Amino acid sequence: MSFRIHLPLFAGLVFSLISASAEARGYLSSNVMNEENSMIANGQGISSPSFWDGVSGANPAGLVNNVDLKLQGAAASFDDSTNNLRESGGVFAGNGLIGGGVEYSTFNQGPLPSGQSQLNAGLAADLTSIQTSVGISTHRISDNGGNSYDVGALINLSQSLRVGAMIPDFTNGLQLVAGGFTYAVDPMVDFVVDAGYQLRDKNGIAKPGLSIHTNLLQATASYGFKFAGDSDDVLVTTKFSAALGLKLTNNILIEYEYRGLPEHRLGLTLRFN
Repeated sequence: MSFRIHLPLFAGLVFSLISASAEARGYLSSNVMNEENSMIANGQGISSPSFWDGVSGANPAGLVNNVDLKLQGAAASFDDSTNNLRESGGVFAGNGLIGGGVEYSTFNQGPLPSGQSQLNAGLAADLTSIQTSVGISTHRISDNGGNSYDVGALINLSQSLRVGAMIPDFTNGLQLVAGGFTYAVDPMVDFVVDAGYQLRDKNGIAKPGLSIHTNLLQATASYGFKFAGDSDDVLVTTKFSAALGLKLTNNILIEYEYRGLPEHRLGLTLRFN
């Protein structure tokens, strides 16, 4: 069974759903990041992470967007087939000032060997006085015996402009750095640029994208390109990425991502408030 998504079809579907939702509800979400407009990440999740993927490779500062207790399960594929699906399950909670989560996963930045799993956890806090959120995440592969750590920050320079920064796996030395910004074109549309740079081999990739959100739906699309070096071995990928988040009810959220690693991911989040 093929899941291949073509950009024109995806864009047409997204804008049709957005128009219908906006007309029916007469409501547009605010510029302030919350659980509704952080169901999914844009770019590479550096300046616009989701409320859950800070534990699994995106900016861990995004975990601060958790407000309520949530349970999440997901299935992922590394090709266009439903064969050999990988799974994950997590618990996330927060109060708007402190947020975090724990996730057990058989997929992350790449397809783990059969029988191998990874435990991810993260915590973030909002430093309201300086309009900054900071976070840290840890990752432990089942038969590896060691932990890796990511650290990140989100800084709200204004109501319309947010800057993100992240250092992945800093316990093994400063190898990669990532940063980016999100600019709110209007209350419904965000423009995002994330970038990563590999210090040793001087490889760099930038990834611009757009994010559109209403009170029921969030959609993102982005594409990366190299600005230095010739390798894709950085945190930010050159692959086309797209995602769609739907709030079926106030307590049931669905997200789909096409990101490359994994190729396809479908998640269900149950929120308790």
